[in-house]
Amino acid sequence: MRYAHDMTDAPFTENTPEGRPPRTWDFFLTIFLLFLLLVLTAIFVVLGFGLGVSTITCADSNLSCNYDFISVGALLVLIGVPLVALAGVIVSVVWIARRKLSFPIALIACLLSVAVFAAGNWIVDLAVPGA
Repeated sequence: MRYAHDMTDAPFTENTPEGRPPRTWDFFLTIFLLFLLLVLTAIFVVLGFGLGVSTITCADSNLSCNYDFISVGALLVLIGVPLVALAGVIVSVVWIARRKLSFPIALIACLLSVAVFAAGNWIVDLAVPGA
C-alpha cells in the first residue's frame, strides 16, 4: 500500500540508481552547446533582419521579385530560429535535471537552427531572380 506522501512527486521523478554521480562532462558539454546555440540565434536573427535588404535589387531594375516569398523567408529566420533555440534550451535543461544524457538535444538544436536559417535564406534567394 502506498501512502499519499510517497506519491506526491511520483510522476516527476526518474527511477535512477541511488548514488549515481552526475555526468559532469555531459553537463559542461551541454552548457557549451547551449551557449553556442544562443550565439548562433543572435547572429541568425541579425542576419534575418538583413534579408529584407535583398529587395533593393528589385527596385533598381525591372526584376519581378516575389515579395511574399521574401516575407516568408525572413519570417522563417526571425521566428523559426528563436523557437528552435527556446525549445532546445528548455528540453536540455529538463534532461539535465533528470540526469539524462542531454548534450545530443543541444547539438540537434544547433544543427536545426542552422538548417532553419539556411531554408529561410534559400527561400529569399528564390524570390529575387538574378541575386
